[in-house]
Amino acid sequence: MNERQKRSDVGTAKAVARGVNIQSVRNRALAQKYMEYRRVPSSVIARVLDRPLLRRPPSTDQLVSEAITPSSAPPTPDTAED
Repeated sequence: MNERQKRSDVGTAKAVARGVNIQSVRNRALAQKYMEYRRVPSSVIARVLDRPLLRRPPSTDQLVSEAITPSSAPPTPDTAED
């Protein structure tokens, strides 16, 4: 089987993309823990984390889902509508 075979499991692909993002920002252990929590197969986790050159580039949808967007602060009592 070709390791770069197109994946039809979108949920797993998104979990892997997020795990890779976590690894780049935090560390491998946290990325692995996240992917295990999302039920990514252990063989996929090992392949993605151990051999980064075999990773496919993320799709446009994955890039958008991983974009960091600022969140607004909760309203304070002074600005809350009465």
